Amino acid sequence: MQDVKQELKEKSLVAAFSDHESAVLAATALDAAGIPPDHVGVVAENVRQAREAAGSFSAAGAIVGAIVGALVALVFVFVGGDAVRQNVFAIVIGTPALVFAFAAIGALAGRAKLFQSREYERYETAVDRGEALVTVSGAPELLERARRILEEHGAVRFRREETGEAI
Repeated sequence: MQDVKQELKEKSLVAAFSDHESAVLAATALDAAGIPPDHVGVVAENVRQAREAAGSFSAAGAIVGAIVGALVALVFVFVGGDAVRQNVFAIVIGTPALVFAFAAIGALAGRAKLFQSREYERYETAVDRGEALVTVSGAPELLERARRILEEHGAVRFRREETGEAI
């Protein structure tokens, strides 16, 4: 239960650096300070990845896709008539395949720019201009410690995100 409460409190900090080299040096300093590497991410020269600094809707898309897949399977079973309903093997094999396929499509759709807010464009624009981003995820105390380190290493801007994920 404590882990669940801790995860709910986790946020992300996104710091912009003037160049990739500065971002890498800052990420190295975070590692040296004991911040776990799986809580730190660096984005440079990848505009599409930059939008993920504010999170994506992949998980939500996958859940919605799985539900849609299950509903499509139900429609096939009911609309397909007796021939389909009597073929239990097809139902047992086909339903999970539809659920999985629609979940995968939903996860990919959740990463699409269409579902991203205008705030994501800031990160894309920054990376397109040649800046690099360093993201740190974790509890508020960890983020405050990381912010001080990132400031010392030349971060030009900061933004907090609700994602709780590092890129």
